[in-house]
Amino acid sequence: MKAIIFAFVGIITAAGFCSCNKDFTCRCTFADTTRNFDIKIEKVRKNDAKVLCTDYGQFVGNCVLQ
Repeated sequence: MKAIIFAFVGIITAAGFCSCNKDFTCRCTFADTTRNFDIKIEKVRKNDAKVLCTDYGQFVGNCVLQ
């Protein structure tokens, strides 16, 4: 019985780590629309992508996670 429980917990844990990572786009905009650009953030969790986009925006300008 313990082996079944440990196997089940192991599968759930592995699925939890695999399913959360996705690709996101960070869009940076300026008053001059010819300077707008997107940054692709790959294989991260949404909160991590939001932090990266916000940090990048501090150096470049107005950046928002799409």
